[in-house]
Formats: sequence, C-alpha cells, structure tokens
Amino acid sequence: MRWAEMSVECAPEAVEAVSYAFLQAGCGGVMQRGENPVLVQGSLPVSDLLTPQIQALRRHLDRLPEFGLPPIYGAMTLRYVEDEDWANAWKQHFKPFRLGRRLVVKPSWETYTPTDDELILELDPGMAFGTGGHPTTQLCLRALEDHVTLDMTVADIGTGSGILAIAAANLGAATVYATDIDSLPRKIARENVARNGLEAIVHILEMEDFDAQARDCDLIVANIVANTIIEIAPSVVPRLKPGGIFIACGIVEEHHDLVQDALRAVGLVAQETLREDIWGCLISRRS
Repeated sequence: MRWAEMSVECAPEAVEAVSYAFLQAGCGGVMQRGENPVLVQGSLPVSDLLTPQIQALRRHLDRLPEFGLPPIYGAMTLRYVEDEDWANAWKQHFKPFRLGRRLVVKPSWETYTPTDDELILELDPGMAFGTGGHPTTQLCLRALEDHVTLDMTVADIGTGSGILAIAAANLGAATVYATDIDSLPRKIARENVARNGLEAIVHILEMEDFDAQARDCDLIVANIVANTIIEIAPSVVPRLKPGGIFIACGIVEEHHDLVQDALRAVGLVAQETLREDIWGCLISRRS
C-alpha cells in the first residue's frame, strides 16, 4: 500500500491543535519530533479520498490564528511512501529504552535482555501513534505504574499502537479493553498484543463492541487531545466503578483548567497532574 506522508512545523503551543487537525483528517496517529519548532507528521492511505482529506487538513491548519495560535511555519510538505519505507524509517531510530521504574519499550526487531525487575513492552508501531517516545505516552506510562494494581479492569481509549493497554496488562490488570477511532491502529494494536502473548487479557475492540463491553472499569486511560477528552468525559463516568481512576493525557498547559472543569462537571475529581514540557496528564477519580 502507498501512503501520503504530510509534515508541518509549528510552535510548541500549536502542537495539540495541529495534531488534532491530522487526526480529524483521518490519520490514525501522528508523530512529533523536536521542541521548537515541532515537526508533526501524519499519513493517509492513497485512495480516492486523499485529495479532499488533504484539502480539509489544510483548511484546518489555516484557521489556527482564529484560535489565538501561531500559524504553521512555511507550507505543509507531502511525500509518498510505501509500507516498507515507513517501517525502515522507524527501525533506524527506534531502539530499546526504559521508562519509569520497570517498563522497557523494545522494538520487535531488536534484541534485549531484561533485568529481573523489568517488564518488556514489545512493539512494532507501524503507522500508529505510540512508541513511548512522546511525552504524553511517557506520562501515561508513569501514571499506569502508579495506579494499576493486580486484577484491575482497565480501558484504553485511543489505543494507537496498543502500548498503554499492553503496559496495563504487564502491570497486573486482569482484563484490558482498548479501541481506536481508526481501523489501522486497531489492526496494529492487535498484532502487538499477540506479539506480547496477551490475547487472553487485552481485547482490541471495534468501537461499538468497546462501548458495550468496557464497563465497570477500575481505571480508564485516554491519551488523545484536550477537545476530545472534554467531548468524551460524560461517557467515561458510566464506565468507571465508584472511586475508579481516569487518566487523561494529551493536554497542553493552557487547556488544563478547561479539561479539569469538564471532568469535575461530570463527577471526576482531580487527584494529581503529572507534567512533562508543555504536556500535562490529569489523574481524576470518580466521586
């Protein structure tokens, strides 16, 4: 399959909005590099829908100043790649690395000998977001280390590569339900779950099945964007047990209070905020 890879450079304060624009255009995930400027990349399959999708993305990006955000730097670049090209690009830069106290993210093509206390998350990210390299994923992994306990039921909204669902299972969750709005990340996440031998614990579901099955959860994690967290907040609470934990990430600093207010309005009480660079991870509990 051929893919159209779009790239833009933007200011740090515009990263969330730019990433959201890529997701709205149909990208299964985004990749971000650098600090200032930040390079944001996303890919779409080459099909009859490609031209209107790219046009919609450009219109969305052109509107950044309307929301008080700086415009992107220069023009969006576009190149066409094959599946193999994408895979090779990841393999050049993606090496095993440790996160938090015990978690080690290991690419499927690398060898690594863990120490006795390390938990291995073996991944091939493919075209999906979630290698552990982005601050939001790292914040979520830290939060999961702190809050996942044995035999929990966990839900992962916007699973991407499946990294957070796999981490939750490795940390002791008995059942993990996960989904993504796009079919490609769901496919990649299923492959990663199988790669880790966790099919009996981690269930990558279509969105309708997730809606029906992801109930009575002890913990829910969503590493997405602030606007989407606000949008889904009313549907999170019915999925959580009383006292259950909601980990919301992908929140730039200036949107923290908006998200916290939206969560409070539906009965989720803020417990803690983890921070890395401009990003925040808001941990709340159902009252």
